[in-house]
Formats: sequence, C-alpha cells, structure tokens
Amino acid sequence: MRTENLKFKIISICVLCVLCGCLYAEPNMADTSFTGQSKINRWTLLNSTEEQIRIDTAVELLKDSSVESREILLESLLSQDNPAAQTSVCKAIAQFRNFAQLIPGRENFIRPLMSIIETQPADAARFAAQGLLIFTYRQVEDELQKIIDDTGGSPVAKKNAVYAFRIRSDKEVVSKLIELLDSKDSVVSSAAGEALREWIPPGNDLQAWRKSLRDFENKSRTDILRERLWVLQNKNRQLGEEVVNWQKRYVQSLDNVYQATTDDAVRAKVITESLAMDNSLIKLWALEKIDMWRKSGKTLPLDVFQKQIISLVSLSDSAVRLAAAELLGMLTNVNSADELLAQLKVETDPAVKTELLVSLGHVCNFGLSPGTEIKINSQIRLETLQIASVFLKESNPAAAAEVIRNLLLQNGLEVSQVKPYFELIANAYRKTSDEQVKAHLLEEMSRLCGSDSFYKKTASELFGDIFKQAVDDPNSQIAAPAVAGYIRVNQAGAFAALKEKGFVNNQSDRIRIELISAAGQIGTQDDLEWLGSILSNSVSDDERRQAAEAMMNIFQYCKTDVMLLWAEKMAGIAKTKNDEIVLSRVRALFEAAEKKADVEKNASLLISIRRAMAKHYGDSGLYVQAAKYYGLLLQSNADPNEVPAITAKLLDTQLRSGQTESAKQIITNMLLSSDILPDAAAAKILDGYFASNLNSETAKQILQMLVSIQMPAGTERPAWNQQIAKWQKLFADKAAAESSVPAGQK
Repeated sequence: MRTENLKFKIISICVLCVLCGCLYAEPNMADTSFTGQSKINRWTLLNSTEEQIRIDTAVELLKDSSVESREILLESLLSQDNPAAQTSVCKAIAQFRNFAQLIPGRENFIRPLMSIIETQPADAARFAAQGLLIFTYRQVEDELQKIIDDTGGSPVAKKNAVYAFRIRSDKEVVSKLIELLDSKDSVVSSAAGEALREWIPPGNDLQAWRKSLRDFENKSRTDILRERLWVLQNKNRQLGEEVVNWQKRYVQSLDNVYQATTDDAVRAKVITESLAMDNSLIKLWALEKIDMWRKSGKTLPLDVFQKQIISLVSLSDSAVRLAAAELLGMLTNVNSADELLAQLKVETDPAVKTELLVSLGHVCNFGLSPGTEIKINSQIRLETLQIASVFLKESNPAAAAEVIRNLLLQNGLEVSQVKPYFELIANAYRKTSDEQVKAHLLEEMSRLCGSDSFYKKTASELFGDIFKQAVDDPNSQIAAPAVAGYIRVNQAGAFAALKEKGFVNNQSDRIRIELISAAGQIGTQDDLEWLGSILSNSVSDDERRQAAEAMMNIFQYCKTDVMLLWAEKMAGIAKTKNDEIVLSRVRALFEAAEKKADVEKNASLLISIRRAMAKHYGDSGLYVQAAKYYGLLLQSNADPNEVPAITAKLLDTQLRSGQTESAKQIITNMLLSSDILPDAAAAKILDGYFASNLNSETAKQILQMLVSIQMPAGTERPAWNQQIAKWQKLFADKAAAESSVPAGQK
C-alpha cells in the first residue's frame, strides 16, 4: 500500500508539471469546478497517454469517498467520446473484485456500467462486465435482464449482457444461461449456447447436451467451477488471462467452503487434497491455509501433511518451491533439513535459493537447541555454514549473516571453528557501502552478542569496536543495532558512555528503548530524572511503559523518602495526563514505600506516606482506599492539630463512597466530644455536600440519619442543632420551589 501511494504521488507530481503548460489548452479541462489534487486527477484520467497511469489514478479515486472523486469517475465512465478513460475506470473497478468493500458507495457505479454494456461495442462492454463483478449476482441480474428483454435493443447490447452473465462464477449463472438458451430471440439464444459450451462441450446430440446441462445445474458451486476449469484445461488452451481468472474463482470457491467448515479433520483433508492437485495456484492456497492455521495458535496436524510440504521444495514451479521453503522455515519442529539442503545444492532460482538457505538455518537452530526431539546431523550444520559463507561473500550477505547466526547460537563447535565465520561477517560489514546491508549485519552481530549466544565472548571480542564506532552513525538504522550490540558487549561502560553522549534524548525511539532497558537493569537514582521526563513527554505508550518499569526496578534500591518523592511526582503526572500506565505504577510504588517505612519503623515517614496515599486515592476517586488511609492516620497518633482536618477528609470520603453509617458514626463521635461549630472542618464538608446534592435521595437519607443522632441526657449541642435546622430548611425550600412551578413548566 505504501508503494502504491508513493507511485501515485510521483504520478501526480509529473502530471502537475505537465499541467503548468497545458492546463487551459486541453478541451477536457474546460470544467474549472475542480481544484488542487482533484484537478490533477481529472486531467490525468481524461488525458494521460499511459494506460497504467490512468488505471492507477482511477484506483486511488475509487478508494476516496469525496464528492469530487466520485464526480470525476462518473464523468469518465459516461464519456463515450473518451473510450480510453472509460476503459481505464472499468479496469480499475475490476481490480476490486475480491475487495469490493474498499470502494465506498460502490452502488453508484451499477447504472454507468450498465449503460456501457447497453451502448458500447463488445470490446468496451467486456471491461464494464468485468467491473460488474464487484457486485453480487442479485444486484445486477434484473438490470442485465432488462437489456436482454428490450425489444428495441441492439443485438450487440444483448450479447454484451449475456457476456456479463457468462463471466460470473455464481452458481445461478448456469440456470440463467439455460433459461436464455430457450429464448425466442436468436441472438440471445446463440450467445447463451456459446457460453454454456465452456462448461460442457455439446457433441453431436443436442438433446443429450441439454439433458447434461440440466443435470449440471444441480451440482454445487465448487463442482461447477472445477468442471469448467477442467474443460478449459482439456482443450489444451494456452493458459491466458481467462483461465487464470477461473483458477482464481475456483480457489475463491474452495476458500469459501474451507471457511464454512468448522471441523478441523475435514479442513485438514481439504488441505491435503489441495496439496496433491496438479494446479500450482491451489497448492499455494493450501500452503497459505497451513500458515494461517499455524498462526491461529491451534494445534497443527503436521502428521497429516508434513511429507507433502517437504516434497514441494523440489517441485518444478518456483513459486511453490519458494512458498514451501518459507513455510518449512517457520515449521521448525518438522525435520526438513535433509531435503532443504539437497534442494539448496541444485537450486538455480536466486530467490528460492536464498529462502532455502534461510529456512535451513531456522530448522538447524531449532534442532540444535537443548531439549528438542529433532536431531540435526552435525555435517548438515557444517555444509550449511560453508554455503552461507559463499553467500556472504558473493550474493546476499544480510541473509547469509542471519543463517550463520542461527547456526552458531548453540554449542557444538570449537571456538577455532566458529571464529572464522564471525570474522567473515565483520569483513562483510567493513566492505559494503550499502547502508541497509550494514544495518542487517549489525543486527546479526548484535544478536550474536546476546545472552542466549553460546559464543558471546568470541563475538564480543570481534564486534565490540565495530559497535563502538557505529553508534555515532547519523543513520539511525545503523546506529540503533550498534547501540544494542555495544550495550550487550559492555553494559555498564556502554551505558555510561551513551548517557554522556546524550543518547537518552536521541531522536530514534529504538535507541531510547535500548537505554531505558539498560537503565532498568543497572540504572541508579541518578537516572530517575530522564526516565521521569519520558513519562511526562513521550507520546509512545510502549516507551512510557518501559520507562515506568525501569523506574520501578531502580526504586527497589532507593531510600524510602526518595520513593515517596517520586510516588508524588508520578501521581501528579498520572492525574494531569490521565495516564493509566503511570497510575498503576504509582499505587505499587506507594505500597512499596509504605511497606519499607513500616519495616524500618520510621513512624514520621510512614505518616507522610499514608497522608500522600490518602490524598492520591481521594483525587483518583478511589474513596474506599482513601478512607482506609485517613482512618490509619487517625489511629497513628497524628498531630492533634491535624485531627479535625483528617476527620473532615475521612467524612468526605465516606459521604462520596456512600458509606452512610460510617459517616453517621464519625459525626456521633465528634458530638460526644464537643459541639460542632459552623466553621468546623466537618461542618463545612456537610455544607458543601448538601448544597451539591439537593436532588439526591441519598443526601436526604443522610440528613435524616444525622437528625436521628441522640445525645446523652443533659448534653446540649445548640450549634449542631442550628445547622441541622439550616439543612432541613435547605431541602424544604427546594421542595417548596419545585411545588410552586406549574405542572406544564416542570
């Protein structure tokens, strides 16, 4: 898709240059209602002398839902004096045959295409008929039948309509053509008979032929398509576009049957039978279905068809060999090493040869891994290394380096045997000027220095200086794998050097991720600032997530007060950005700091942590958790001067979380101690709550609960009683105001 878009942009630029000289000279550009890119597209479609450019332009316009794009396409379809533009749009529409949903509002094209069939000669109508394939049989049947039934219509139009039926793969087409065979219109009857001959040759007995057609009509869609394909092949026709199209339609029909089947045993049988067919397209379909099955995560019944897959690597069709080799490279638990190596030695197609080598590397890597049931002959490993070394020097160094890495990740060879291959990779890197190849080679060198590489020490000695120099390359494709390799060779030294160079702010997200990963393993408190800036500024969820994880690893080795400081900072970030990635780590960090302060018996710090946690949970709307920590603060011998404020906040969280009984108990305890004055923190909380919830039944219930609080005999609370009366009046006034409003205005 990216390639198509780029191609389209280049075409547009070229056309723009032409327009500078001919914008007002071309008759087709008289309409000035279009502007900008739309004007360029219209000119291209109506005037370009290159058919492929016209088709590419039409394809892009078909995917665009704008009114201008649709007007340009319809104008081209209806321009009988511009058959080139008309045909190009038809061909573009036909390209969406299997992806019709990509054309927005495609029903707009039914009538213009029918008009071409009705008015244009056979050559032009043929392309319009192919365009109609984006619609279902039901969508076009009636329109085509109208053309056929039109007594005043031309014979050409009727033949065109029959052709539009003829090329469809719908099962109903056979019945329709048999119906048309009996038409009183000789033109229609003759055209239908010619079409039916593509399914069943008539022979000498026309009556028997008609009976065969009736029997044929009752077969399944897949059988109808298969027999038509066989008829075409048995006629020994040259395999042209028509046969290829029918092959594709048969494969589509086969795919529909496969998708409708839920029984895995039946699916496996369909695949096995398809692998055995002579047609390459069907074999490729079967290989694709095996790959999709593998990717689905469901158990793949390899015992049913693994031998057939392996046999395909030596088939005469290079496309099938390529697909089979690629699939075997992913089915590493199938021991295909012998067959892959044998074909590799005789293969002549460069692309297939490369794929055979790469897949052989994957299979060998799996077979050489500890614990695997597959055993790879050591001689195969050595022979493959030799072939890969030739590739490295002569044809495809990137693919060869990947194979060498796969073959040398595991134990089994002496260092003296391994080192020459590492040196070949290093030399290939130094010699090539191709930056893409350099990047690939650095990737493989870096992986050979990874923790899973048995020969990591040897690789690090040979590649270390290469990485150190390449990290400064202005091309991030080269610098990124170099940074990864540099860190793997000398994590502490590379991390310090790269930070000093400012790589923590590098434009490449991959380089930053490598630094973040290293910080998570060996970072210190000094690294928290730049990691924290990533949490605040990065737009990448993945980068923020990794930075947060790295910080959590560093916090394990920080003092408790530092943990509290950063928990509060991160809480601020999470609140500002509503960032769940940061928020989940904040809670974990608060809990870790609380636990650490408790173990350290640091009472004052523990109170500070719990105060911060209570505030954070309250700000986050987690009132139950907030109430828990305000309660713990009251139990922890907090400063007496803070008790009223903490109690008020506890009351607030209980009210917000609907804990009415707890709220009542807080007020009761306060009243038992003293009267609650209007300017008390708790009174202000209740004032705000009732003022904001006059329409709430819960608020009314809470007020009733507060009214029901009874004090011991002789205990007077006049200030509290005045406030109760004030709140009761508040609700009463609200009710009175509502009752005074006429019913029609409520």
